[in-house]
Amino acid sequence: MISAPLQKAFMLLLRQGLWDRQEDCSALFPLDEKEWNEIHSMARKQTVQGIIYDGIRLLPTEAVPPRKVLLGWMVEVDTLERVNRQHRETIKALQQIYVQSPSIPFLLLKGIGTADFYPHPEHRIAGDIDLWFGNKTQTEQANQRMEKLGLPVKRGTNGEASCLINRVLIEHHSRLIELHNPFLQKEIRQWEAGVFTNSQGKLPSEANHLLLSTHILKHLINEGIGLRQLCDIAMAFNALHSVTNKNELECICRKWHIHRWNRLLYALLIKYLGVPADLLPFSTSLCPDKLMQEIWESGNFGHRDERYGERPTGKWANKRYTLKRIFHKMHLSLGYAFDETFWWLAGLALLRFKEMIKKK
Repeated sequence: MISAPLQKAFMLLLRQGLWDRQEDCSALFPLDEKEWNEIHSMARKQTVQGIIYDGIRLLPTEAVPPRKVLLGWMVEVDTLERVNRQHRETIKALQQIYVQSPSIPFLLLKGIGTADFYPHPEHRIAGDIDLWFGNKTQTEQANQRMEKLGLPVKRGTNGEASCLINRVLIEHHSRLIELHNPFLQKEIRQWEAGVFTNSQGKLPSEANHLLLSTHILKHLINEGIGLRQLCDIAMAFNALHSVTNKNELECICRKWHIHRWNRLLYALLIKYLGVPADLLPFSTSLCPDKLMQEIWESGNFGHRDERYGERPTGKWANKRYTLKRIFHKMHLSLGYAFDETFWWLAGLALLRFKEMIKKK
């Protein structure tokens, strides 16, 4: 992990890239080539190379990286731009596929949809393309349409599915919100049905916020979370705060037992990403430093987390490895999202028990 001074330099670059404005960098820059390489390595770990590059472009001349470092970064950003163009062309193709009679309505989630909130959308790293079809029936109709086109579809256990188009992973979702409390499922599915019916082709601000914040929580409890997802929700708040019903959002967070989690999330957005407090739905006085430390360590979905070593081969060794990672973060997940952590673990334990029974 990078040193504390480099963390401050990294976050300054990230904020500059997010908000497209300069900060005073005289106390943190210039950096030598080794330090710039560490900044670049952390940017890749957090999958925010393009945003950091945008921050670099706002540095004064005396603070910019050495030419060798900068040229390498420019090549990487050029690749990001080409991948984003490919994703947008793929979305156009998907729209043509699903508009054919009988049309199958869907909403674009997260990812490239969120990128449009950024000052430079083409510099947000594109992942997969997430489409929400409102329910399992329409999701299965979408799956079958893909199969009729000769595209293999991989179905999941909860009505989810995925396929590849132009080497881009497309994920079909029947649900919007992934919370595991069984006593909330009926209410959440009814709420989702109302959202989908009244969406007019675009995910409402409140639903978008709940999707992003619960998605971050899901990955925090499980593999790990990086700064890219935090940047997404920061940019969403900036773009949508004027059309967000803050009272409705706070009410839902309380009913779904994620109010304390969101307060922690908001505290991090304010302290580290520079989100103005008045953009957020409700106030917070929590300290986000432990959450930020976890983000530094785990990175994007925990793929570059150095604390646990390589994921082992073998089914049960792999599951023990996953549990080790989960329990290491219990102080955060139980402290700020007890309800979701408990029910997520209960569901995982039940699934493993069923697997053991079947094995016998």
